[in-house]
Amino acid sequence: MADPLSTTLAVVTAAIQSAKSLHETVKRFKDRHKTLSRLQHELDDLTNILESLTQVINAETSVMKLLQGPIDRCTKVCSEFEQSMKVFNEKSKTSFRDWTKMEFMRGDINEFIDTIAGYKSTITVGLGTITMNTSRVSQQVIQEYNEMIQDTVYNLEFHLERINEKMERFAPSNTNTLATSINLDDERAVTEQCLLICEDAKACIESLAHRESILLQEAPQNTIEDDMRDFKAKLLTRQTLDGTRDSLAETIGRLRERLESLLKEDPNNSDDRIRLQNEINISKQCLDVCKVASEVSHQKIYRIGEVIADGESDQVVVTTLADLFDVKKAVSKGNSAQLIGSMTAESLRDLTDKRYSSRFGAVKATDSVRNSSSLSVIDTQKSALRQDQGDPLGGVMQRGRGGRTKRLTHTSQPRSAAGDLPAAADRATGEPPRVPRGKGWSARG
Repeated sequence: MADPLSTTLAVVTAAIQSAKSLHETVKRFKDRHKTLSRLQHELDDLTNILESLTQVINAETSVMKLLQGPIDRCTKVCSEFEQSMKVFNEKSKTSFRDWTKMEFMRGDINEFIDTIAGYKSTITVGLGTITMNTSRVSQQVIQEYNEMIQDTVYNLEFHLERINEKMERFAPSNTNTLATSINLDDERAVTEQCLLICEDAKACIESLAHRESILLQEAPQNTIEDDMRDFKAKLLTRQTLDGTRDSLAETIGRLRERLESLLKEDPNNSDDRIRLQNEINISKQCLDVCKVASEVSHQKIYRIGEVIADGESDQVVVTTLADLFDVKKAVSKGNSAQLIGSMTAESLRDLTDKRYSSRFGAVKATDSVRNSSSLSVIDTQKSALRQDQGDPLGGVMQRGRGGRTKRLTHTSQPRSAAGDLPAAADRATGEPPRVPRGKGWSARG
């Protein structure tokens, strides 16, 4: 079996060669026509983007796989257009050639240039996705990237509409199709595959969001102002990309409707019709690439600079408002206990009930305990309820008394530092599992 990276590299290399070959053909005509100059510029840009892609071909295989369709299509249309240019030149009876009259795929040279521009933009979006996943970028770069995604999606949707209009005007013929023709069954299979790719893209973004959380936790200690500025930039990015995601969902719906209409038509297609169907297929793959770049899960970050437990305190710092709980510094001194974590409000209520109700119910109500400013179980439960109702600070609480440290990222069955489940006696009595003083324990959901 061929190496996927080698296959992708071969596809990209073939596209570069095809684009360069067409560029040289256009250049040989030595025509001052503005349309050819515009085509040359697009081919130059396309070649540069493809060459940049070869430099990061090992970075992100899932995005590269999605890009193979548009890249391979670039190779084919550039080769076919080059042949059409040569035929048009031979048919020209005068030295002056009006390239705008050249027909290609039921369109003219300007539409071909727009097609190449769409592929170039899609590949650029994919390259940007890879870059953003492997390096940190500025807020300005993120904003420019968002604009590029929206422009690319708009142009691809317009391109799809134009192709559909051509296919409706173009009556199917009874001529024999080529061996490489795509029948309606193939078209349906390709469309279903594109929809599956969209689902895979969602899973890919969830993975990227998780990786982003890890990178944020491992990042060097910056000032609070820098952290907030970076977080706001990411939040703005997600809000913008949400709008792009909705637009793509509408596009996929229109593609489904188009597929249903295709199934009712005559399966015999001419060469031009085959090319148009290929355009629909590749355009949908371009939209899939944009979806990978634009679908980003919502993530909240709750930040605390420093948490210190001292003396005989039992300290709990919990949030129900964040996917990521970012504590810059956590210290437990003496015989203190400390629990830090992120969980749902329901899990927090369950935790407070199990952790404190029996313990403080058995503690003698001395003056020192009364003056420790510890919350009652009822107050703690009210705090959890405030979190459900949107209290911005309701997700954090502190208690006094204990002798262990606990860090919780998500609620699950508590485990000791050695990984053992709580003792059977603890489960039977409802008491929290006991751990020797000075030792830590953790639970992760």
